[in-house]
Amino acid sequence: MKGITISKLALAVVSMATVAHSQTNGLARSSASISTWGVQTNTPQWNGDLGVTYTRQGCPDAPSSCMAFTGRIAVSDKVKVVLAIPLNATTTAAYARQYSQLSLTSPFLAEISIDDFADQYRALAKVVLNPAAVVAQVIANVKTDNPRLAFGATIYESDLSNLMLQNATLPAATRSKFDYIHLFIHYRENGPNYSAYVAQAKALFPHAHIIAGSYAVDRRAFLPCAQTGTAECTVQQDFALFTESLKIQVQEMQTGAVDRIEFFPGYYGTESQWTWSDPKHCAATEVDECIANTVAMRDAALGILNGKVAPPTWLQLSPTGSAPVARYGQSAIMDSAHDVMTVFGGSDWTGGLNDTWVLGGADGKRGTPRWYQLAAVGAPPVASYSTGMYDPASDRMILYGGATGTDVWVLTNPNAQSTIRPAWTLLATSTTVENMPNVLTGYEQCAYDPIRNVMMVYDSTAGVWVLTHANGLGGTPTWTMLKIADSGPSGRAAFTTVYDPTSNRMIVFGGSGGGVDFNDMWALTNANGQGGTPAWIPLPTGTATVPAPRSGHTAVYDPANDSMTIFSGIGQPADTWTATHATGVTQPPVWTLVNDGASGPLPLLYESTVLNTNSSSMIVFGGLDTDIRNTVAVLTPVM
Repeated sequence: MKGITISKLALAVVSMATVAHSQTNGLARSSASISTWGVQTNTPQWNGDLGVTYTRQGCPDAPSSCMAFTGRIAVSDKVKVVLAIPLNATTTAAYARQYSQLSLTSPFLAEISIDDFADQYRALAKVVLNPAAVVAQVIANVKTDNPRLAFGATIYESDLSNLMLQNATLPAATRSKFDYIHLFIHYRENGPNYSAYVAQAKALFPHAHIIAGSYAVDRRAFLPCAQTGTAECTVQQDFALFTESLKIQVQEMQTGAVDRIEFFPGYYGTESQWTWSDPKHCAATEVDECIANTVAMRDAALGILNGKVAPPTWLQLSPTGSAPVARYGQSAIMDSAHDVMTVFGGSDWTGGLNDTWVLGGADGKRGTPRWYQLAAVGAPPVASYSTGMYDPASDRMILYGGATGTDVWVLTNPNAQSTIRPAWTLLATSTTVENMPNVLTGYEQCAYDPIRNVMMVYDSTAGVWVLTHANGLGGTPTWTMLKIADSGPSGRAAFTTVYDPTSNRMIVFGGSGGGVDFNDMWALTNANGQGGTPAWIPLPTGTATVPAPRSGHTAVYDPANDSMTIFSGIGQPADTWTATHATGVTQPPVWTLVNDGASGPLPLLYESTVLNTNSSSMIVFGGLDTDIRNTVAVLTPVM
């Protein structure tokens, strides 16, 4: 696997299997089931071990013929059918209408889908002026007689930025009608980024349920290991990246972000019968090795799906390079795409700091981690207890306040991934006196909306402020104090906030006020001041077991999973808890004790905590226990 590259200048379709989650809408599917495209190609033993209850079959023929074919399979193997049909301008819409009618008397048919959707849609666009109208008609016809019959499509991670799927070619109104997206990873090295791809797919197809595609087969001859490279994976890489990606997909399923996990190919227990003679499937001299690698993947997959995934564990990193001095009260951001953590400021025993550091390979999974001091142009004043936020679109770190006040600074190229020298810039913000945030460090927390480029500052004793154009781009950064009814959390210090850009909710947890610690959760709707009047909502818990009341803890959030993870706190063990459904949009938050802290770092105060969303790793740096620390510890997985 690739390591982290740091700029010196910047630094001085045959068969698939589907593991179904739970039903969250009216579309027909069974919970805890597995679907295979070639259920008939698997041995009965494997079908039993996997618990096959669905099959996905491809059929280009007339509906009457396809229904007879799949109907026999449905009866003999006691499965429901997801049927893939070709996309064209001549037969697809008419066939879709017939399938809608036939499904009323053939309840085994659960979904009509289009495989390799981007490629088929591109081909359709070459022969018709309005391909989107064809797709819209197909979807409408699928629903004409049976509204419960689902429509889906297979999309690859490399398709998500394809212009064919954007508004100009495939309007949002049409994309919103997709019921399922079968999201597959073409390139092995993209697999650890699966959570990010889920978020992209949900943004493109907002009403679709995501089915996670996983190739449980030797892929070395089919495509390069990396999307931008030419080299094949080694056998070890092919296997390791497959299992790592599958574990992430299982986590996504457990949190509800993904409904199913889909494997390519079938032939479970009959691996030698697959089409290995095709040079795109395996080199002629390596067939035995391809089969052995595939069998190993299936055995590993069965273990992972049966819950044999390693429990969350702590890893103490030993980075190379000159490390930053021990500190507490620093700010930190995480660039998950490059696995780089950037740290600014804080305090040591002698006073405040204003240095900037990056840690490459921060989650400990991509080669040896290494510290570098960032040779940036300029620097904010000495700051502790400031808040760092990251905008991945512009690749900028945003720094707010701290002990120095309400100043806002922006750092370009904070992850040192280009040859452009990083530079700190003080933003010239615009506002009136009454709209300017107060300086009440310890009572305030910040969050950032990367979609609309808005920063939020919440002071539990004074209110909520928002700063537009917070990364310094697109217009003059302007402060506004939001008008919110006085019905939110009680006044408190040392609480945490996280933000979900999808629901536009800011979540507050815990804190201390009047000598009492809290463990309540609150959501601020329309938190960025857009989309409606902001309002506070207390969030009930969906579990009897919840974290102990606490303050001085840290919190991270993964919007793809709607999961918030908290760590430690004043007087608490170094325990870690995760709340799924953290925003409370679909159901009350559900708390799980991820790690009791017995094998982790000592309980810490004023540490920095960031989340690598790609590896589901929480990275903890510095802080206070019996002394000031500059250690790095990683807990994986946390969500």
